Amino acid sequence: MDWRSFFKKTIVIVFLFSLAVHILLLIGFGGVTLFQGRIPTTQFTAQNTVSEEAATPIAPPEEEMVHEEKTADPNLMDEKPAAGESAPPLEMMTVPGGASWAPAIPKDMKTSLTGSVGGSGAGTGTGTGTGTGKGAVRATVKLFGVEVKAKKLGVIMDISKSMQKYTPQLTAEIFEKFPDADVIFTNGGGMMDWTDALKKFNDEVEENKKKAKENKKDYRGPSKMEKPVLGRFNGSEASDWVPIRGSKIGHDSYRGLREDYPELYDKLSKRGNAWFISSFQDANGVYLAFQELIRRKAEAIYWFSDFESPVEGQEAEKIAAGINEKQIEVILHSVKGDVGKAGNWATKVNAQVVKAKL
Repeated sequence: MDWRSFFKKTIVIVFLFSLAVHILLLIGFGGVTLFQGRIPTTQFTAQNTVSEEAATPIAPPEEEMVHEEKTADPNLMDEKPAAGESAPPLEMMTVPGGASWAPAIPKDMKTSLTGSVGGSGAGTGTGTGTGTGKGAVRATVKLFGVEVKAKKLGVIMDISKSMQKYTPQLTAEIFEKFPDADVIFTNGGGMMDWTDALKKFNDEVEENKKKAKENKKDYRGPSKMEKPVLGRFNGSEASDWVPIRGSKIGHDSYRGLREDYPELYDKLSKRGNAWFISSFQDANGVYLAFQELIRRKAEAIYWFSDFESPVEGQEAEKIAAGINEKQIEVILHSVKGDVGKAGNWATKVNAQVVKAKL
């Protein structure tokens, strides 16, 4: 056999085979490309078509339908449907997930992308309305004829020699209206800065000593005044406090609360919220009582005094500022029915004044 003719014959066979394969591939892919857009598609129908076997979704529990009697709206005109006019046909709505229990709705009713009836939209609107209601109203309590709105009362009471006889009457009404009232007793006095009060006291002592010497008499008054402090009424310090133990000089004329009113003294001693301000009347340390009551969150403060001592200085101003800041009610009570030297300070704190005289 001639190798050249054989080689040529093999090339021809390979060429023909390759040509046939390319023609078949061209016909296959070309046909798909040409006829891809001409394949008919199934139109959307509202009925579910079972394309594959799937678990039937469980419908939510049906609620009992309650038929309501329709009432004509008087604001709307009566309208009758036109002849031959009927409601649009209903069909099942296809919702995400393919549930078959969706409610039947008219074909022409718009739905949103999530299947909500009525479609979607945006808009603005206004509306007005009125309503009335009653909240919790705090009942007021009358204390010595003055209305007090507060529930937590703080008391500052002068039980000095001239004022001590009113103590039983005052405490009886206070504890009846406010059983848990915090009580602070004073030996009279008002409010003054300690440095000013001490200077005034020392000047008066020197003046009295000078007068006694001129009259050739011995000076028998106090020569020293301690700085006032807050102490427990049932503490050991209170037992030596002049309004409780009485005066050591002329004791019969001033025996003190413990001897003159033993039952009241015992009752006060058993209270855990009773205090006193130490030192003399001239110390004018009532601001310490106000400080403590404000610290204990008193909502109202009742102050009983004769108001014959000054109420002035930085301490008094600080107390007024604290009262106004916390909106504390202030009730001032005097046996005379006025507030004497505390008038200006009373105006600053918008104090109520008890008019009834004891």
